[in-house]
Amino acid sequence: MNGEVLFQRKQRGNLWKLEVQTYKNRTFGNWRKWYPDGEGWKPTREGCTMPLEDLLALTFALMEYHGLEAPEALKTHL
Repeated sequence: MNGEVLFQRKQRGNLWKLEVQTYKNRTFGNWRKWYPDGEGWKPTREGCTMPLEDLLALTFALMEYHGLEAPEALKTHL
């Protein structure tokens, strides 16, 4: 399951990535901690996977927290 990386951040020698992935014809947001392994990175069990619809709800919650108004076009997808 490889997908589009939306966000990544290194912290204490590890890497946190938020990816959009498809598995068995369903699309998910996958927030996972990765660790260095030789020349690459491998995922750990730490993190969570959520349906893409929940990722949209999380986006709106974060926008509200920061005092930002969500565009009307996106509100129709909730």
